Amino acid sequence: MLLQAIANRPENSALDAANLSDIALNRVHDAIYLIDCDLRIKYVNDKACTLLGYNREGFSQLPFSAIDPELRDSDVVALWWKLSVRPEGITFTSHHRDSRGELIPVEVSSIGYTHRGEQHILCVVHDVRELRRQKEQQRLREKQMSLVVENSPDLILRFDLNTRCLYANPAVRNWFGLSEQEIHHKPLTESVPKGDVGLSFFKLVSKTLVDEKGAEQELTLLRHGKKRTLHVRCVPEYNLAGKLASVLAVGRDITPIRQTEEELRFAHQQLRMLAQNFEQDREAERKQLARDIHDELGQHLTSLRTGLSLLAMRAPQQTAELRGQVENLMGLVDSTIQVVRDVSTRLRPNVLNLGLIPALEWLRDRFNKDGGCRCILVAPNEHTVVLDDASLTAAFRVVQESLTNVARHAGASTVYIIVKPEPDTLSIEVVDNGKGFTPGRVRKNAFGLPGIQERARMLNGEAAIVSARGKGTRVRLTFPLPAPRGGGEKQKGE
Repeated sequence: MLLQAIANRPENSALDAANLSDIALNRVHDAIYLIDCDLRIKYVNDKACTLLGYNREGFSQLPFSAIDPELRDSDVVALWWKLSVRPEGITFTSHHRDSRGELIPVEVSSIGYTHRGEQHILCVVHDVRELRRQKEQQRLREKQMSLVVENSPDLILRFDLNTRCLYANPAVRNWFGLSEQEIHHKPLTESVPKGDVGLSFFKLVSKTLVDEKGAEQELTLLRHGKKRTLHVRCVPEYNLAGKLASVLAVGRDITPIRQTEEELRFAHQQLRMLAQNFEQDREAERKQLARDIHDELGQHLTSLRTGLSLLAMRAPQQTAELRGQVENLMGLVDSTIQVVRDVSTRLRPNVLNLGLIPALEWLRDRFNKDGGCRCILVAPNEHTVVLDDASLTAAFRVVQESLTNVARHAGASTVYIIVKPEPDTLSIEVVDNGKGFTPGRVRKNAFGLPGIQERARMLNGEAAIVSARGKGTRVRLTFPLPAPRGGGEKQKGE
């Protein structure tokens, strides 16, 4: 625009070099020269002085050919002058020599300009060193990126808007045993494996084209007779105008990851089965040990107690000292019998043989007896919930562990045990109004909550533990259950 404005000035203009600066030539970021027909420099702006390192007096003593070496040839000068005086002027690249003799790459726009009746050439010179540096950096980045893509183990493809393959890196060709000619510019339907895998990949690319959003999917296919899993992600690519131009697809072989995950799942399953068997064996041992203690040891202690009683009755002539010893022995036997009952109960309460609801009633009563917190049981009729021995014991232990945690840590005033039979599941909740806790900050060596969750998995169910500081804690156990036989819900208080 500036060149055009200067070129269109009338021939009788009386502007000199000082007047030219008045039209803000010194504010232009490019160098400006005014050249007469003898290739003498009549005017330069400040940018020209900065670019080449001359002052204005130095420029006035130089021919323009000293700055632009290409204009030393008369034929080149004649051609340049002829093209420059045309209305549209000429733009070309060249090299200008600065005061130190170094050549600076420049882009020159020349246009004819009549000044005081004489023909001049006005040159606007743009320093392209920074532009070239940026282009060189861009080429370097593209080269580096090309090396990364070419040597990447991932499968990288690019498709145009008609799903023709524009590019496929060597990993793609090696994976599918195809040459570049067999892939390049071929429609997607011809360059991918046939069958479900190819159809899924085609849908993935098409979805990206339609939605203009990234899409990803895992594809399973056979390679060399072995099942492989590819994670494929497609992303849209846009041109400088912001229009969708292509789709880039990147596939990564995640077979080792999936195999490791499968092995890990199998190992976890084995550990769970081992833990389940261990827990079942331990409960069976507890049951048997409790029965042996209660039946055999209890029977022996009862017989001993009876014998001592008979001995006391049959020997009235005994001294007071002897009678006192017998009574002390009877008291000791009574205490031992109570200890045996307590140990047997801790191993496995006999009330478990009556079913879940009676067992929870016993647990509630025992909790209330120990004091410190009120426990309320909300449950249906005891005949409504019928469980096998393993499920009954696991559910009882979850509630028992939950109440233990309430007594030790919650600082609650009330705790509810809520039993809710549903058509195909049984839900048991233990809810307290205590101080709560942050689940993510449980001590690493605390196994109460993990034990609850593991017992839930043994029941093919799940345990949800919800808590927050100052908002109490809710433990919810849910596991499969045959349809209930009937019975209404009632509240069993203390």
